[in-house]
Amino acid sequence: MTKIFPLLVVTTVLMMAMTSCQKKPESALLQKTGAKTELGSANGVANGTYMLNIVYFVPSDLDTVPGYRARLNGVFLYMQNFTSKWMNQWGYAGKTLGLPTDSTGQLKISLIRGQLGKSSYPYDGGSGAVMSEVNAYFAAHPTEKKSDHIMVIIPTYSYGANGDPSGGPFYGIGRWCFALDYTGLDTINLGKPDDKFSTKWIGGMAHEMGHGINLPHNGGAQSQNILYGTTLMGYGNGTLGKAPTYFSPADAAILANGQLFSNVTRGDWYTDPGCQVKQVYAEYNSAAASIIVSGKFSATKPVKDIAYYNRNTGNDNGGYNSVTFASKPIGTDSFRIVMPVSDFRDKGNTNYEFTIRLCHENGSITSYVAAYSFVNGTPVITFGDKPVYDKTAWTVIAFSSQETASENGAAINIIDGSGSSFWHSRWSSNAATYPHYITIDMGQALDVNRFTFKQRDSRMVKVVEILTSNDNATWASLGDFTLAQTTNPQNIVLSAVQHFRYFKLNMKSSYDGQQFAAMCEVGTYKD
Repeated sequence: MTKIFPLLVVTTVLMMAMTSCQKKPESALLQKTGAKTELGSANGVANGTYMLNIVYFVPSDLDTVPGYRARLNGVFLYMQNFTSKWMNQWGYAGKTLGLPTDSTGQLKISLIRGQLGKSSYPYDGGSGAVMSEVNAYFAAHPTEKKSDHIMVIIPTYSYGANGDPSGGPFYGIGRWCFALDYTGLDTINLGKPDDKFSTKWIGGMAHEMGHGINLPHNGGAQSQNILYGTTLMGYGNGTLGKAPTYFSPADAAILANGQLFSNVTRGDWYTDPGCQVKQVYAEYNSAAASIIVSGKFSATKPVKDIAYYNRNTGNDNGGYNSVTFASKPIGTDSFRIVMPVSDFRDKGNTNYEFTIRLCHENGSITSYVAAYSFVNGTPVITFGDKPVYDKTAWTVIAFSSQETASENGAAINIIDGSGSSFWHSRWSSNAATYPHYITIDMGQALDVNRFTFKQRDSRMVKVVEILTSNDNATWASLGDFTLAQTTNPQNIVLSAVQHFRYFKLNMKSSYDGQQFAAMCEVGTYKD
């Protein structure tokens, strides 16, 4: 039985091959494992502190697929080498997927015979029954469970007329992932011109494993795609083994802090990290042709890496083409990322969802989500904190109602500069109904082209009309605006600069359909 090179040596060879600008099939860059290759002594993280639980689950009316242990040994070593290669590429040397081995050096697989037939474990909705039986097995065999992450492989249920296998659950749910096994699931088939299904099913298994070890979909950045191909967590399940495929820097940032990549034993994996994003500043810098986002956070569990995702909400519901970036935190409480527009695929008139994922040392992820758009190829950034005008001299001169009897929901709270206080419409007695309004005097006439809002976490306002005046008598409406259903700071951009002293918020509807309204803060400024 032939042993592979130690993992560090394999990684070095892979790195040398990858630096070439000429794209080669992924199978040419990763060692072909075949069916009789042992996992190297350097498999997984140092000392194998945490390892992916591999379960082979067999419904009562099926049996194991012949040769499954040897074939899966090769498949998982292939995926481990793939992971090691890209972790090294993005600066995480020595970190890779932890895999368990048995006394012979082969992949350790927990064989579980299901209590029911395959019809009880269908693709749709069948994962729950499988998970219940797997949990019962590990409860009875606690020493076999090596982490919180579980990969379940189920023999194929049937074959199509063209020989394509199909079967039970095949997806990722939380820290679980599911895939199928069939006779052709062998790395020696990857990249063969006459092979129809190995890339589909091995690539699919690797993709779902990615979900099970904390990764969302993403398509990387255009500059990386030119060099490295297709992201595994995008459409790489259709390219692995036959065309260049890679983990993105955002993938690596998340994996590096996950349980399976740690050599530190701790009891607080994936617990609440006590994190709060305190400030976010965002702009499109035309000189740099880039979106620049920076900010501050506080966290009980330190943030070690940060991943940034940009999803086109118009045509990418699953996020397969999300444009991603990664960075290290600045000190212990800050971040900054420069995202070149050239790295985006879709730059027409479309909307984007922007997500910051703060990766904590205990594997937890804190997310900040905001929205922006592209208009004629240029980003229009409408989220984040802005350098608003000083509100010290501002006053609330009129309001429809406020709640001060049963809580501090005074109207003045909407301009006190605190994101934790709030105005609330009267509810304790004679409850007020929409429309609600608040009128504010800024103390002097100012040039304004943006309003900033911070919603409360409940009773969010949906549609607000903004009116302005210079004498508190004659009012001009700037129109109705729809606020986002988020507690993150958001901005309304005016079509032109307005000059006024007074403004009135005429709140017309809510997101929850109720008569009550609340708002934490409002501000104005000029770019």
